[in-house]
Formats: sequence, C-alpha cells, structure tokens
Amino acid sequence: MSEVSIRPAVPERDAAAVYALIDRYRATLAQWMAGIVKPQSAADTEAFLRLQAQGNEEGRCAHRLILVDGEIAGSCSLHGVSQAHRSARVGYWLADHHVGRGVMRRAMEQLLEHAFHEMGLHRVELGCAPENIRSCKVAESLGFRLEGELRDAQWLNGRFWNMRCYGLLAEEWKKRE
Repeated sequence: MSEVSIRPAVPERDAAAVYALIDRYRATLAQWMAGIVKPQSAADTEAFLRLQAQGNEEGRCAHRLILVDGEIAGSCSLHGVSQAHRSARVGYWLADHHVGRGVMRRAMEQLLEHAFHEMGLHRVELGCAPENIRSCKVAESLGFRLEGELRDAQWLNGRFWNMRCYGLLAEEWKKRE
C-alpha cells in the first residue's frame, strides 16, 4: 500500500510540479472545479500557492498538498474558516491515476485530524454535485452526513448543478477514533 501524507506547499519548490499535474488532468478536474482552469503557467501556480500560504499563516485556511510515496498527487484544504463559528468548508482534487485507491480518504483523514484537534473546529462542511459520485463516496466514507441538497447552486461548464451539502461535527469524528 502506498504511503499517503499531506503538507503545506512550498510555493517556489512545488509550483512547477503542481502546475504540471493540473495541466495534465485539467479536462477531468474541470468537470467539477471552475477555478482549475485559471493557472495557465507555473508562475500563476506559484502566485496562487503564495496566497494559500498566506492564508495558512493567518489561520483563514489550511491548504495542503497530497503526496503519494513522496510525489505530489493532489490537494486538500479547509477554507472559509470561521473562528466565531469554529467551522470551515473542505475541498479537494486528485490526479486521475490515484483515483479509486483510497488516497483521498487517507489524505482527508489527516486533514480532518488537523481541523478538529489542532484548529479546534466544531464543524466541517463539504459540498459536491450528486453526479460527482466519487466525491460523495469520499464524504460518506469519512462519516459526513448528508444534510440536504441545494438546487441549481453552482454554475459550471455552461449549466447549473445541484449541490449536496454534507456536514461532520467534531464529536462525530471523535467517535470514529
């Protein structure tokens, strides 16, 4: 079984590899992620990773690269962190050749440990289109509860998509341990 780990990006070191991965799988990633079309170069990616690093330092988010056997394979993040409500939203993407191998689940377990134990969050939310079956399965395998579905909540690829809303509370996560 492959080793899966997460770590913050080092923009100047990681930008070229992250950009190459996004560019290689851009068509697949763009099915579910509007923002993935933006980085058009390693320099764009480095600037974006710098913004993420600043957000990490300020406690507004927790962006992490996913590594499989030491190689960058994707990204997972906590964003929209609210200290007042002790909550955040989660997002993630993974290179096609790692999909279906349990990589995202293992990476997200590490991110959720960070969210609930180190950041002291009470609630983490996850949203995905019902048609994004793999993402829905990741949420459910981690113990997220389906809390509802928003109709026509996201404009992507020339159409509106419904959005499934999942939530996970700290006490639910701790019961899994």
